[in-house]
Amino acid sequence: MEKSNNLQFVASVTICPSDIQKVRKHVEIAKTATDPLHSVLITPLFANPRSLMMVRDLAESGKQVYFDSGGYYVQIGRLRYEELYMPLLQAYRANPWASIFTLPDHVPTTQDDPDTVECKVHDTITYSTLFFQELPDNLKPRAMPVVQGHTVRQIDACLQAYIRLGAKQIGFGSFGTSGKKSEINVATNGSVGLAKYVIQVAHSHGMKVHVFGLGAPALVAMLKGIKADSFDSSSWLKAAGFGQVFLPFMRAYNISHNYTVSELQRGITFNQFDEWKTLTGHHCKLCEELDNLQKHKMYRAAHNLIVLAETIAMVNQGDFSRIKQIYVKGSGKYRQEFDRWLQPN
Repeated sequence: MEKSNNLQFVASVTICPSDIQKVRKHVEIAKTATDPLHSVLITPLFANPRSLMMVRDLAESGKQVYFDSGGYYVQIGRLRYEELYMPLLQAYRANPWASIFTLPDHVPTTQDDPDTVECKVHDTITYSTLFFQELPDNLKPRAMPVVQGHTVRQIDACLQAYIRLGAKQIGFGSFGTSGKKSEINVATNGSVGLAKYVIQVAHSHGMKVHVFGLGAPALVAMLKGIKADSFDSSSWLKAAGFGQVFLPFMRAYNISHNYTVSELQRGITFNQFDEWKTLTGHHCKLCEELDNLQKHKMYRAAHNLIVLAETIAMVNQGDFSRIKQIYVKGSGKYRQEFDRWLQPN
C-alpha cells in the first residue's frame, strides 16, 4: 500500500548533557512555532548517562526517541561489529521507553571491496534477525532493522529477511561515504536510487522507512521526493561547529569568517544572509542579531535545528512555488534539482 505520510526530521543528540541543555535553552530563546526537538535520536551505548536521562525526560513529555545501534561507531573504527551485539541488547532491555530500537547493522563504505560488502550485508541480516528474536516481545513492534548493500540483490536479501520478521519500520543506511574514516554519508545518484527502491518495496508491505545520516536542508526535497518517512541528522550541530549556518533548502554557509577559497567553507555576508532570510521566509530570535550568530556556536546550532524543522514544514505543506524559487536563486549546485526531485503531484 502507498504511504503518504509527512516527512519527519529526527534530531541526532548523541552529545554531552550540557550541550543538550544549551540547545534546549536556545530553542526556547528562538520563540519559534516549530518544535525541532519533537523527535530525537541518541546512541545509548555511547551516550553519557545524564544525556540518556535527559532524553528519557523528553520521551516522558511526549517526544519521540529513536535509539541508534552504534553502527556508525563500527563504521569509523571505534569498536568491532562483533562487540556491539550483547551490550546493545542489554541497553535496550534496560531502557524500554524509546519509540524506536535500531537493530545492529554492519555499514559498508565506499572504500570496501565487493567481498567485504557482501560479508557486511550477511552480518547485518544474520545478527539483526537473531537480535530481533532475543528482544522482549513488547519491544519487537518498535524494532527497526537496517537495509545495507550496494546492489539490488543485496538490498533484496535484506528486505526479504525483514519482511519475514514482520518489521513495522526499516532503516536505509547504504549511502556513499567520504572522509578519512568514511564517517560522512554522501547522497550519490546510485545510493539515492537504491533508497527509492527500498522505500517502494517497504511501503508496498506496509513498512515505514527511515533514512540514516543525511540532513542538509538542500537534500530535503530529495528525501520528500523519494517518499522517505523520516530521516535523522547531526549536520545542524556539526555545521555550527565549523561556523556554518543553514537556511531552508540551501547549502550551509560560513558566517564566522568570510572564507572565499574553500568551497566547503564558502562565506556569506550579513547582507546576503538577510536577503536569503527574506527569500526563504526564515525568522527566529537567534538570528535577529547577526553578531550573536557569528560569535556563538549554540546560537548557530539551535538556529540550524530550527531551519531544518521549517524546511520539513514547508515541504510537507506543499509550498512548491517558494521551494522552487529558493533552489533557483540559491546554490548553483542544486539549481536544477527541484524538477528532478520534487515535481508537484
